[in-house]
Amino acid sequence: MSNFLFPIETTSRELDHKILMAILAAKQKRKVIVGDQQLIRNLSYFVKNGVFYGKHLFGKPMFSDDAYYKRLKSHQFNLVHLNEEGAVWPGNEDDWKTILEQAERPSVLDASDFVATWGEWQEKFNINREETKATVKCTGHPRFDLYNRKYNEYFSNETTALKKEFGDFILVNTAFSYSNNGENGVKFIFKKTLSYDAKNSEHRKYRFKRWKNQMFSIASIVELVNQLALIYPEKNIVLRPHPSENSEYYEEIFQGIDNVHVKYEGPVTPWLLACKLLIHNGCTTAIEATLAGKPVVNFSNGSTDDYDVYLANICGVTLSTNKQVTDFIDKLESGEYETIINDQKKAHSLFENFRSIDTAKNVLNLLEKADEGKGESRGAAKVKIISLSLLHKLYLFSKYSYFILTGRRGNYLDYKKRFECFDKVKIVEKVSNMSKILGYDVKVTYCSKQVFVVERS
Repeated sequence: MSNFLFPIETTSRELDHKILMAILAAKQKRKVIVGDQQLIRNLSYFVKNGVFYGKHLFGKPMFSDDAYYKRLKSHQFNLVHLNEEGAVWPGNEDDWKTILEQAERPSVLDASDFVATWGEWQEKFNINREETKATVKCTGHPRFDLYNRKYNEYFSNETTALKKEFGDFILVNTAFSYSNNGENGVKFIFKKTLSYDAKNSEHRKYRFKRWKNQMFSIASIVELVNQLALIYPEKNIVLRPHPSENSEYYEEIFQGIDNVHVKYEGPVTPWLLACKLLIHNGCTTAIEATLAGKPVVNFSNGSTDDYDVYLANICGVTLSTNKQVTDFIDKLESGEYETIINDQKKAHSLFENFRSIDTAKNVLNLLEKADEGKGESRGAAKVKIISLSLLHKLYLFSKYSYFILTGRRGNYLDYKKRFECFDKVKIVEKVSNMSKILGYDVKVTYCSKQVFVVERS
């Protein structure tokens, strides 16, 4: 019996693709445990023999906090690392290299581990950066496979409900973690870390320029939303903040405006499938909307080109004035839209999903290789998982209380926003729907609001 650990940090972004991969990976004598990354971390003290899949093993830059990793290795676990935000980087190629150097360091890993990358560019950079024993392999990201038409039925109930509530709405997705940080505001952005030291002039130049750029961008997007709400009073405009942002910021700005709705609930995919148009400024969802065949506007008014997010901003059309956006919307009403990806050669090297509609099989191949040659050991018992879940609830209660009592409400809200607890009915329904699409017979064991297990029937 091998145990596959699938941790989740941000439910809305990760849950559906983790369900997809859990069903594909489920085999006889294998448990796939999907849960809150903090609970999975605690569970790792008690389970042995398996594969850890995701990015949540390291919390600090350059894989510098390796205690969790070493514990898993001592328990006969191999790693398949896949970043949730690979290839969606601001700036130019030199900036991308700096960001990647901070984000991950494959040389820390063992020969039995794997690093999956979003594209060939990231694969080549990691291989050439320094000698590494781990296998670095371009796979793409299975999350984006979900925009293949065969998965539309999986989201149909949610998509239908959104269309019924909001009609042909305009979706505005933001990604302003510097100018509107949800954890602790500018205090979080400018605190000393391995990647930022105020004594380092280069660190300061980069951090302040990026913060300034986002301050201009967020003001421009907010003003655009207000203009659209005035010009199209019959249209609903849904603003969906990035998981790292403070949603209350937008709620306070748009209070009293009936056709502007600030929503951060559920996965983004149904929102993209249901919307008439996506407007963004450097958000990953531009890629997802393009794969879904939706019109995309990259609104760049107020920002500089220095920290444009290349991969997101080559999707769709780039517009810089409110008038250009309203003209584009008016044209959409009278004609069809053709999906646009500019600079395809470079885009394809950064992002395998532009070339392949089934990257899940690439990641599954690495998961299978990571599990090769492992002997049998006792699987994680349900009673043990449930017991840990109860302890985890006590831990969360004490953590929340500590945040509130110490005036760190932002930390409390950030965690609650990122991890939306699992609803039993919805989890069972999601696993059932996905298994029907894939043609696999699996069973799901709901253990708590923080964890469930997928196995082959």
